[in-house]
Amino acid sequence: MSKNKKYNFNIITKYSAKSFDDIDIWIKDLRQNSSPDVKVFLIGNKADLEDSRLINKEQALQLQKDYDLDAFMETSAKTGFNAQELFVKAGKLLYQEYKKYKKKPKKSGEKLKDNEKEKLNEKKGGCCK
Repeated sequence: MSKNKKYNFNIITKYSAKSFDDIDIWIKDLRQNSSPDVKVFLIGNKADLEDSRLINKEQALQLQKDYDLDAFMETSAKTGFNAQELFVKAGKLLYQEYKKYKKKPKKSGEKLKDNEKEKLNEKKGGCCK
């Protein structure tokens, strides 16, 4: 897998059909080696090279649907097109997931007893109980 594995982003360069064809391999690898709740965005870069396009937007949207990816966006690193919007979208998605996580009811037994809280504070060197 490419360097992008660590960031959980798969990048399509629109002028390269090979990159697009290899996405199935990258997604399979990503899903095998990541948390089941990992968020995956499909990013079509080089939107400024519309005349060189080999992969149309409909193909990318279909791939997003087929692999149940969280988002698809076209960007241009050269012009900055959609660059900020991409990070805003990712941030919003992660924040929504965080809110869902915080609302989940705790399982019985997960709540710390007062004496366990005291032990944790003592270990941390904290004074507040």
